[in-house]
Amino acid sequence: MRAFTLDSFEATPGLRDDLPVPELGEGDVLVRIHASSVNPVDAYTAMGALKGMMEYEFPVILGRDLAGVIERVGAGVTRYAVGDEVFGWVAKPVLHDGTYADYIALPADQFTATKPASVDFVAAAAVPLAACTASIALDALNLAQGDRVLVVGATGGVGSFFVQLAAGRGAHVIATALAQDEPYLRDLGAAETVQRGEDVAAVVRERHRDGVDALLDLVSREPADFAALAAAVRSGGRAASALGAAGDGLAGGLTATNVMNASEPARLQQLAGLIDAGTLRSPVQRTYPLARVGEAFADLQSQHTQGKLAITIA
Repeated sequence: MRAFTLDSFEATPGLRDDLPVPELGEGDVLVRIHASSVNPVDAYTAMGALKGMMEYEFPVILGRDLAGVIERVGAGVTRYAVGDEVFGWVAKPVLHDGTYADYIALPADQFTATKPASVDFVAAAAVPLAACTASIALDALNLAQGDRVLVVGATGGVGSFFVQLAAGRGAHVIATALAQDEPYLRDLGAAETVQRGEDVAAVVRERHRDGVDALLDLVSREPADFAALAAAVRSGGRAASALGAAGDGLAGGLTATNVMNASEPARLQQLAGLIDAGTLRSPVQRTYPLARVGEAFADLQSQHTQGKLAITIA
């Protein structure tokens, strides 16, 4: 089968066509992958940046997200049948099996759910990792009707889904943006935007004297930068980081959380329901064929994106 792989830490990732189709174990399903998408973790994996944090088993097939069709089922599988359309994302402790490939074998009870019927494979494949992370962040911040939430990094994959989910819960969403992003974010449900490059916390405090109820920071990697943004949050409010920057001792008695993503079939199925109901959409900016995954990585790191970059496989 074809797969886009990293074959060693010294190698440049590239397309191979000589890998075997995965074998099925008991309880496994074989998914014929039709589409995937690009997440920052995929680019970091390709650069070897997760060395020391996760085990690399070469060749590493890159990619986490998938949308495809069940081609075979292993012994004991009752959840799926051949021909079922699924979507999901892979979160295994060892980096080896990935989704930039023609096929992947997975436990039937993990990582996937029934694909939303109202969208194609490309749109479905752009959802799983980013939307699950956004949903987990929404739960961590415990947003309610009328809550004001500041989203920093709102135009990326996680941010684009979070803006929609938060607005759908009735929250007043304030999103950081470039000037050209405002129509995009307003269309997703943002009530206000703050220009990137400004003192975000100061601008928000000028507009909302008592502070906002919550912060989702999708940009800061250092606790000091996270704390500076958390100054926009009212006393006793909530703040969350998707990059591990939420530290202790924030002023105002804030509850700070580092959001840990997880591939949960029940959460994926809930998201599929929102997509089919028309209350959540998958914003795909561009698509790339499997052979051009490296170009997609470069674009993700060097260009400003609105939503997701997708990979077409079949």
